[in-house]
Amino acid sequence: MAKINHVLILHCWSGESLAHFALLANTRNVFTQFEDLSTRTPLEVQLLSHNVLKLGVFMDSNCGQSESILEVASQKKLFSHRYHWLIYDRQPSVSRMETLFREAQLFVDADVTYAQPSLSSSLFTVTLYDVYNKGRQLGGKLNITVDQEIVCQGVECRVQRYLSDLHARARLQHRKALTGLIMRATAAVNSLPLNTSQEKILAFMETRDQIHLDTYARLGYQSRQPLREMLDCSFEYIFRDRWTDDGNVTGGMIGDLITEAADLSIAPFIYSFERALFIKPLTKFSIFRDVCMFRNPRSVSAGLSATEFLQPFSAGVWLTFGLLLIVAGCMLWATFRMERVSEWKPSLLTSCLISFGAGCIQGAWMTPRSTGGRMAFYALMLTSFLMYNYYTSIVVSKLLGQPAKSSIRTLQQLADSSLEVAIEPTPYTKVYVTTSDQPDVHSLYLNKVAAGSRQSPDRIWMQTEAGVKRVRDSEGFVYIAGVATAYEFVRKYFLPHQICELNEIPLRDASHTHSVVLKSCPYAELFRLNELRMQETGIHFKHERYWMRTKLHCYQHNHSVAVGLEYATPLFILLLGSILLCVGVLGLELLWHRHRHRHRH
Repeated sequence: MAKINHVLILHCWSGESLAHFALLANTRNVFTQFEDLSTRTPLEVQLLSHNVLKLGVFMDSNCGQSESILEVASQKKLFSHRYHWLIYDRQPSVSRMETLFREAQLFVDADVTYAQPSLSSSLFTVTLYDVYNKGRQLGGKLNITVDQEIVCQGVECRVQRYLSDLHARARLQHRKALTGLIMRATAAVNSLPLNTSQEKILAFMETRDQIHLDTYARLGYQSRQPLREMLDCSFEYIFRDRWTDDGNVTGGMIGDLITEAADLSIAPFIYSFERALFIKPLTKFSIFRDVCMFRNPRSVSAGLSATEFLQPFSAGVWLTFGLLLIVAGCMLWATFRMERVSEWKPSLLTSCLISFGAGCIQGAWMTPRSTGGRMAFYALMLTSFLMYNYYTSIVVSKLLGQPAKSSIRTLQQLADSSLEVAIEPTPYTKVYVTTSDQPDVHSLYLNKVAAGSRQSPDRIWMQTEAGVKRVRDSEGFVYIAGVATAYEFVRKYFLPHQICELNEIPLRDASHTHSVVLKSCPYAELFRLNELRMQETGIHFKHERYWMRTKLHCYQHNHSVAVGLEYATPLFILLLGSILLCVGVLGLELLWHRHRHRHRH
């Protein structure tokens, strides 16, 4: 009585005995409501229309409407964990008890105590029986367990003796073995057609290779086998080709739960608001994430780009530095003319060449003799040294630095971009993309999948392995998949530094999947306790760690950069241009020399 605050008393007693009973009941600070079964008043309102979490029902089974009340309770499934029944029978007969409850909808969570007086004792002695059925719809039989014998003197009652060990443990522990019963389990299989024989489907569910095929279904199946052994029962499987038809509560596995065609689901579910109206979660099962993955544009972590040697400085810096070398060449030419009055003097072009060599950190084969000229030459060499160090520092930092990140950070930006998109054809991803009412997901569907897409369906709905390979080989290609399946191929086909180049945009918020049952499921608490036990002992974690690959490791500095000739193309173009320029200047010098030679003769 300590945990029950509301008691409904169904009786057919006289006023005197009723007043005495009410006086005893009110001493326990419990709200009691009395209903006379001899008045022929419908009692469904009192039994059904209430929000009380726990309701105690005391009933005299010898009244006129007692059997009809028990029939209503059986039809409405009121022998559950919310109703605690104490049924008193003044006629000590076990056969009547069996007659009343043989066909009743009793379940493993029923709390029905049947009380019968003993006529062999001079004192008022009552024998209590625990009445339950582990699952009549599953082939269970009525179980009547004698519990204890209570003797009363006046208003005080005490346990005279225990007639079984039922008192030593909770009721659910006494009923936890479902030996001989067949639980109905619903599962979703997409890799095999539904007309495949059950033997082949079960053999596929037991395999541990190709974990990208029906990942959640096979994880659920294999992690449910210890549960089946703990319950000591058998499973009868119902195979479907999808989780739900509409992404919420209609059809598929979750439809089997809601329509009570199945007692438990093999695969886990995401707990949503629409599903919360019908089902309840028991324990966390695994992490669930859908992402849009694509590689960054070619960066220095993958190789040097075609313009990498020109990128450290802007065009203005290159122009300024070139003008500085020209000015320095002109100043050197003027210095040499003043210093070498009677000796050979370098031409303006030669002086500019000396300046360019100093700018390229190549030194100079001729230097000024005066202090001022040498100080100017020192300034040119120092400027060139600073430019060279800054240049090499930028190139090295790009080689060792973080790869360039894409400017596409949200799902809406991806929907509006020109990137090509393909989607993993798993049912939960496909249904979410095509039916989601989220604005960004709907925009992605319209622009990339529906009328806005120019691709053929086989290029949109792409298998996981092919999609991940294409992400590796094609820049600007986006593949939408679950991380539990896609990461397995990312580890297989991507180099460590290529993993660092992956960009990910969440398709939906990361969440946990749960093992779920119908709200009115009588086995909910039994399942929950056994699943918690499997988590405590590490059985579930062992399966989850094998099937769920939800984390990637990035080793961005553990790679070498291959600098091929194709990356030095701009340098060779510049070299070719310089050679052509020099040949042109040489031709001009030859023409000038011939012109002067003719005029002299």
